[in-house]
Amino acid sequence: MLRLRRVSIPAEPGFSREEDIALLDTSLDKGKEAFVESTSAITVKVEVIRDFADPYLELVRLLREATEIEHALLVQYLYAAFSITPQYPLLMGFGFPNGSDLLAISVQEMQHLHHANRMLVALGAAPNLVRQDFPYEPDIYPFAFSLMPFNLLTVAKFAYTEAAASALEPIPGNPAQEAFLQRLFGALGPCARPNHLGSLYHTIIEVTRELMGNPPAGLPDLSSWLPILEQIKQQGEAAHFRAFYEMLMGTHDGFNGIPDVWLLPPNDPAYPSFSLPVDPSAFEGHPNSIPHPKHRALAWLSNLHYWIVLGLLDLHYRADAPLPMGLAKAHMLGPLKTLGQHLATLGWGAPFDTLSMGYALGVNHDTTVRLLRQLLKEAFALEKSIEADLPDDFPVTQTEDSLALLK
Repeated sequence: MLRLRRVSIPAEPGFSREEDIALLDTSLDKGKEAFVESTSAITVKVEVIRDFADPYLELVRLLREATEIEHALLVQYLYAAFSITPQYPLLMGFGFPNGSDLLAISVQEMQHLHHANRMLVALGAAPNLVRQDFPYEPDIYPFAFSLMPFNLLTVAKFAYTEAAASALEPIPGNPAQEAFLQRLFGALGPCARPNHLGSLYHTIIEVTRELMGNPPAGLPDLSSWLPILEQIKQQGEAAHFRAFYEMLMGTHDGFNGIPDVWLLPPNDPAYPSFSLPVDPSAFEGHPNSIPHPKHRALAWLSNLHYWIVLGLLDLHYRADAPLPMGLAKAHMLGPLKTLGQHLATLGWGAPFDTLSMGYALGVNHDTTVRLLRQLLKEAFALEKSIEADLPDDFPVTQTEDSLALLK
C-alpha cells in the first residue's frame, strides 16, 4: 500500500511554479502570474513513503502499485463510458487514443498498464493484473474507487484523480479556476489531500534513476523507460485532466451544445447517462448481485470477456508476442463494449468482477494458452445458450475467431 507524507519547504531562490501549472487548460492562463507570486515563498513537497532501502525492490513495489491503480482506473472509465446514452457519442468515443473522451482515455490507461507491466518484466519481475474488489480505497486518494455511471460526482472524481496538484489550487484573480474548484469540491465535499498519481510516477522515475546509478548484475539498461514514464505522467496531468475538466464544467464538445448539462435532473431525457447501480456483481449470492437471471447471464458473459482480456494481456506481457495483445483489444472493444452498453440500457452495467484464480493462468506458456482456450470455450458456450438475449451489434464471431487463432 502506498503511504504519503507532505513536507512544507522554503522555495529555493528563483523558484517558480510556472512549470507545475503549465499543464493547466489554457482557460486558466490569466491567473498564472498571481498564482506564482502567491506561492513563491514556500512549496509543499509530497513524498511516497519508501518501504525498501534497495532501489530494485522499491521500484518493483512501486510499479506493482501503479499497475493496480491503472487497472482500477481503466475499468471505472469503461463503466462510466458504457453508461452514456446514445445521443452523446462523442463523450463515450470510439476507442482512438486521443485522450479527449472516455473510451480514448480508457485505451490510454490500458497502454499505461501495458508499459508498467512490461517494465516489471524488464526488471525480471512478474507482471501484475490483480486489483482489489470495489469499493477500493487507495491511500493516495481521499475517496473510494467504485464503478459509477457517468454523472457529476463521477466526473469530479475523475478530474481530481488525473489533476496535477497545482490544478487543484486557487488562482487569485481567476474566475474560471474559482468556478472549477467550487464545482469540483461541491461534488466531492472537502478533500483532505490532493491527488498524487503524478507523484507516484515522479517517484518511480526517481527510483529508476537511482537504480540506474548502481544496477545489480544482469539488469538491462533502463534509460529507455524514462521518457515512457514521463509520458504516462504527462498524459494524465494534461490531456486526461483537460477532458475531465471540460466534462465537469459542461463545456465538452460531446454535450452537443447543451448549456451546462449538469443542471438537468437525472430523469430528463437529455441527461447524458443511464441510471445504473454502484458496484454491481454477476456473482450469485453477492450482496450487489444482479437479481434478474437473464441480465445476470449477460453480465456473467461480460465478466468472461473481461477475464479473457486480462489473461491475454498477461500472456502478452510474459511472452512479448503481438497476437495476445491484438486479441485483448478486440475483446475489449468488441464483446465487452457491446455487452456493457447493452447492460446499461437494461439498468445495469458490466460488473468487472475480479477473478479469484488470478490472470496468470498457467505454469508456463502452453498451459496458459490451454486455460485461456477453456475460458474462450466457456464464453462461446454461454453465447450460444443466450443467443436470443445478445445485443444486435454483438460480434458473434469474435470468440470463435480467437479460439482459431490462439493455439
